[in-house]
Amino acid sequence: MSNGSPECAHARLQIGGDPHDLPPEVTAHLATCAACRQFREETLLLDRRLRAALELPLSEFRTKQAPPVRRFALAASVALAVLLAGGFWIFKPQSVLAHEVVAHVMGESGSWDQTRLLSAAEVADILRTAGVVFDASLPVVYGYACPFRGHRVPHFVVQTGNGPMTVMLLAHEKVSKRTRFSEEGLHGELLPAGNGSVAVLMRTGELPEDLAQEIVSAARW
Repeated sequence: MSNGSPECAHARLQIGGDPHDLPPEVTAHLATCAACRQFREETLLLDRRLRAALELPLSEFRTKQAPPVRRFALAASVALAVLLAGGFWIFKPQSVLAHEVVAHVMGESGSWDQTRLLSAAEVADILRTAGVVFDASLPVVYGYACPFRGHRVPHFVVQTGNGPMTVMLLAHEKVSKRTRFSEEGLHGELLPAGNGSVAVLMRTGELPEDLAQEIVSAARW
């Protein structure tokens, strides 16, 4: 089943609301749709990381006469928990980020085949969920606020003169320079955009310079 279908849209709306408690029709849909199953798994992972960060035992922070070594160990364990909950990827190279972008897009391969234009309201809802702005005039035929590296990330497919192109707005992933990569038959680029970045993937061709500038200037965090 195409993951751009009404059934997928309904399933992902329910998963985003509560991935733990799903209506029977959504559970039945997950049995036949690998892309929506992956979406639920990523949402559950994001939920676990957020809970882990928010449920650190506050009793450990009560003032007590603890040895300096113990206080240092507690501080280190808290810092480690925070990193594991959502931020340790900053230590990975850009090649790893590129690989994870490709893996995410391959998990939603049906997104490339969509043709129905999303309305301005639908695009605005996705951006609002992710907390970002994207002012590009490109026609959007697929879009979700997907779980990615501990955050909700707008994942769009837009129509261009060279065919469909995936655009992921990575507000929490800063890259030092424009980087090209190829993997799984896809050609992509990571584009620096202020304190974040934009990942672009294409099946064929290269990203024109003017289009790259339009995409970067349209993204705001």
